[in-house]
Amino acid sequence: MKWWWYFFFSNVLYGQSFLEEWTPARTTVLDTLTINNCPPELLWQWFGLSKEGVYSIIEYRELMGYIIDPIELVGLPGLSKQDIGELADVLPFSRDQPKRSKNQLIYNGSVRGALRMKTKFIGSSGGFEWGWSKELTMDGESIVSSKPRAFICTKHSGTVQSQWLIGHHTLLLGEGLLSGSRGFGTSPSREQFSQGIRGALSTYGAIRNGFGATSQYKNGRLYMSFDEGVGINGAVEYRGGQSTLGLGLVNGTGTSYFKWQWKSQRWFGEFTVKEQALGWNWWRDDLLFEGYLHRKEQKTTTVVSMQWRDATGKWSLQLIEDRFKGNWQGDWLRYQCAGTSEKTLRHRLTVPWDHRSVDLHYHNGTYGGSIRSSKTMRHWQFQSSLGWVQTDTSPIWLSVPVATGFIGAKSVYEDFFGYHFKANKGGWSTSMSYDMTKPFKEGFTLEWRYATTLDQLSPMLPKIGVAFFNYRRMQKSDWKLER
Repeated sequence: MKWWWYFFFSNVLYGQSFLEEWTPARTTVLDTLTINNCPPELLWQWFGLSKEGVYSIIEYRELMGYIIDPIELVGLPGLSKQDIGELADVLPFSRDQPKRSKNQLIYNGSVRGALRMKTKFIGSSGGFEWGWSKELTMDGESIVSSKPRAFICTKHSGTVQSQWLIGHHTLLLGEGLLSGSRGFGTSPSREQFSQGIRGALSTYGAIRNGFGATSQYKNGRLYMSFDEGVGINGAVEYRGGQSTLGLGLVNGTGTSYFKWQWKSQRWFGEFTVKEQALGWNWWRDDLLFEGYLHRKEQKTTTVVSMQWRDATGKWSLQLIEDRFKGNWQGDWLRYQCAGTSEKTLRHRLTVPWDHRSVDLHYHNGTYGGSIRSSKTMRHWQFQSSLGWVQTDTSPIWLSVPVATGFIGAKSVYEDFFGYHFKANKGGWSTSMSYDMTKPFKEGFTLEWRYATTLDQLSPMLPKIGVAFFNYRRMQKSDWKLER
């Protein structure tokens, strides 16, 4: 472990880089950034915000969503009115694009052996929000229909901000030891920023079905969730200055949690009878360091991670017990290395090449590669990937083009040679993949997705209504004789 600490302190003392000039490359990046999509590392590296200010903006975006006016940032810890004004002069809140409606109808389908279809509708109006989803699977002659997921939520703003919700929802508090799942999170930080009760249509995480309510006061918040299966869950929080203290009851188990911030340092943790978590992170110039302890069933897991940037590129290191992950991103070369629980090393070398990217993989005798491509033609965007793997004893992960919000990787445990393709335009998205080492029926996958807003769909509603009633009439009578 000595080498790790020597490496860390040497970078703290000598590994910092000064603020760069506004180069043409940086100006190009700025043309796409807004206050609502700017990542935290750019807020503190490029725009000079304090660490407290960055934490405040990120947490506010997680809790409240889209920021539409600078007045929303007034009063947040670590942000003065001068800071807010200077930030608003450089970063817009939007790029003069019409605000996307939250009323959306989304249709997903896929074919891989069986036909799977999912319809989802989400919307909002005033202080109301709602959502509904249902899945249908057809395999041969059998048709399996899932139970629909739905929720409706109403919000009230005033001296006390309240929210009431009926249906499927999630409850997340503390570090999520009892209340929720960490999901697929890839962030090196173990700190949970998103807190509270939200309506949910996803099949991942700790989904509850019943009634939920939230009340937010000047110095605290109150959560309550009643699930038809696990009973009452909830928490009460106190917020004062830079501190948050909370007590909760989840699935019949009590928990306590806290967050405390001092200058550029932040402490956080959650404690139950069987499980405890304690973390600390610290930012200095271009370096972010975090330590995390997790104890469960008499076993303690330690996680140490840090990120920094210097003249050679961006770096990140993470040490998890006897495993580690490392990542370096330069201008023309990228390298990743991970030590697995099997005491093996997984390597990945990436070479950017115009609109393409060449990846080379090696993991304990297994080797492979892929060539990814992304191009835009008029209003269409095309992505493709050609990959091959010669397996031995350990798996590797090939990057593939997938829908936004999903993991862009394919885990390969056996020999593979295949092609992935995706095309999207507006709300339409179609993807296809084929593993040539398998029979066509097993190796071919086709997926499609369509999303539209009610404003776009409303001119079609009369036609949809006519088509629906014609379909019902055809089912109930012999339409050929009627004609």
